[in-house]
Amino acid sequence: MIENVSVDPVAAAGAVWSNVGDMSKWMQLLLDGGRIGDKRLLSQETFAELFTPQTIAPFDMYPTTRVIKPHWMTYGLGWFQQDYRGQAVDFHTGSIDGMVAIHGLIRDDRLGVYVLGNLDHAELRHALMYTVFDRFAGRSDHDWSADFLKLYGGLQTEEQQARAKRDARRAAGTSPSLPVPQFAGDYVDPLHGDVRVTYDSSGLGIHYGAAFIGTLEHWHYNTFRATWKAAWRAPELVNFALDADGQPATLELMGARFARKTKN
Repeated sequence: MIENVSVDPVAAAGAVWSNVGDMSKWMQLLLDGGRIGDKRLLSQETFAELFTPQTIAPFDMYPTTRVIKPHWMTYGLGWFQQDYRGQAVDFHTGSIDGMVAIHGLIRDDRLGVYVLGNLDHAELRHALMYTVFDRFAGRSDHDWSADFLKLYGGLQTEEQQARAKRDARRAAGTSPSLPVPQFAGDYVDPLHGDVRVTYDSSGLGIHYGAAFIGTLEHWHYNTFRATWKAAWRAPELVNFALDADGQPATLELMGARFARKTKN
């Protein structure tokens, strides 16, 4: 069982906890142009703005575009947009610990799809969406499930190979520059937040938000490997850099650098 974690930090990114029943009502509102029955809830101007492209979206935002091969991709107000077999599609995914979703619309056909899954990043959601689009158009000539299984299976293999190469570069027989307890402390970054490194009789621990809590074991030199309490999360390497006085100055984690918080 995977514990639910707080999604409050991503509220501004559209965090919504819902269900198929309520999302179907939301979908109907969108397919009916901002109306519920005869009652208009969104003005025509507001509704149009929701789906007005705001920026060009990168084609590699979703690996599935390697197979779908759209000719264009934009982003509206909370909607990825692309062409699919000559029609405009608005869609977005949702992913949080142990759960996934996808919401797709072909508004010209008043067709909507909403899929919920209980396995993290289960990309069957994309296959189901495009299959529904095909079946509505009277087509059944493509097995999207097989295509995406091959695609994501290949990506998983690439990830495993990259991890094996990283592990092979581990320098054996090295030691940290400092006694392990001295790496404990608070590390901060104005964009990425705070990382707390603790020390007790069992060794170093790490806390990065509510989702990344685990332990640190020495990897090589001043680099440690974080093993997360949520076992399904892949381990991450955490590197400490020292200042001119030989004290921990920064911590690097997941591509971000956090500065050691100085004591007042």
